[in-house]
Amino acid sequence: AHLVIVAFFFAMRSCEYTNISRGELHPEAERRTKLLCIRNFRFFQGTRMLDNFKDNLFQADSISITFEFQKNQERQETVTQERSIDPDLCPVRSAASIIMFIVRMPGVSADTSINSFRDNSGGTVLISSAAVISTLREAAATMGEDVLGFSPDEIGCHSIRSAFAMALYLAGLGVATIMLMGRWRSYSFLRYIRKQFQQFSSGISSRMIQREHFFTITRL
Repeated sequence: AHLVIVAFFFAMRSCEYTNISRGELHPEAERRTKLLCIRNFRFFQGTRMLDNFKDNLFQADSISITFEFQKNQERQETVTQERSIDPDLCPVRSAASIIMFIVRMPGVSADTSINSFRDNSGGTVLISSAAVISTLREAAATMGEDVLGFSPDEIGCHSIRSAFAMALYLAGLGVATIMLMGRWRSYSFLRYIRKQFQQFSSGISSRMIQREHFFTITRL
């Protein structure tokens, strides 16, 4: 859950936070994108950077994640998010939970990937994209198609990036913010804006009729 929350707030591609099998037919399977590791996470309390291996990361006010190499060929791109007002849906708290869990595992270093997990037997496993999709679909099935408006089978690897774009759009944030925070280099993110959302056109009809009269200036 924490992994998915962090992925959502940073519009992560599935290959940035999970292991992808070669059988999956997604662009990410080319593995041009680097899987994030502990070294890519920096927590800040004010302007002081915390130590991922020693400090209580829950004290952080913000987190910066550096994406070393991405599908769009960009290198060393850093995105920062502050704490949210929600105790559960928070990029800082969820990232802190992940990192503080991993650093307690034996043999961990700054190069350990963020999808590392210690199972009940004490062994280390790597969370896969298939496991994430399965979890998201189970959650969607629990909520129900009547509530969501779509079936669990429609959820895929890119659903998190789509949800990120839609969340920023519905929050009234501008195109520049969506592109920069989501690390898009073109308007390709527009395909993730779902106009069939009920909330997409919220208030538009009322704004369309605010001006009842128009005056057309004739051409010279």
